[in-house]
Amino acid sequence: MNYKHFRSFQYLDQTQLQNFVSACQRLIIPPGEQIVQQNSQGKKIFFILEGEVRVFLDTPTGEKELAQVVAPTVVGEISFFSGEPNSANVKTVTQVRALVMPFEVLRQRLQQGDAASSMVVLNMGEAIAQRASAMTRKISDLYCSQPDTQLTELQSTTKALFGEWSFL
Repeated sequence: MNYKHFRSFQYLDQTQLQNFVSACQRLIIPPGEQIVQQNSQGKKIFFILEGEVRVFLDTPTGEKELAQVVAPTVVGEISFFSGEPNSANVKTVTQVRALVMPFEVLRQRLQQGDAASSMVVLNMGEAIAQRASAMTRKISDLYCSQPDTQLTELQSTTKALFGEWSFL
């Protein structure tokens, strides 16, 4: 894979890209392996270069699939930014080739002023913000389509999801 086509690595020059990639572990992960576990404290970001992963939740009524995602993608980044336990499970569907960056290594690189790490974090933050924006649009659509009796539940869910950032 050409790393320059990976969204998290956009705007890195060749030297920065090589520097960042060399700080990552390179893994080949077999199909069916869980790489992120819901409600456990995240410790690594997975830059999925090749393959497919399944994102799902464990719920009282069983597993609920959120998405099947094909490379290139990133998983584990939400826990890095939030400091919260992982919000979902991620399991490999096919063999996956990934670069893995432990949180502590990325934090050290950021503290040392590494420009490549700063750009990768900025790129991941941008992707998360775009997902949050799409979620806000979806919640707004739900507000318009729900009877008034269900709006209270939707409002409390929105508040729980977005906390102080909630403006719906």
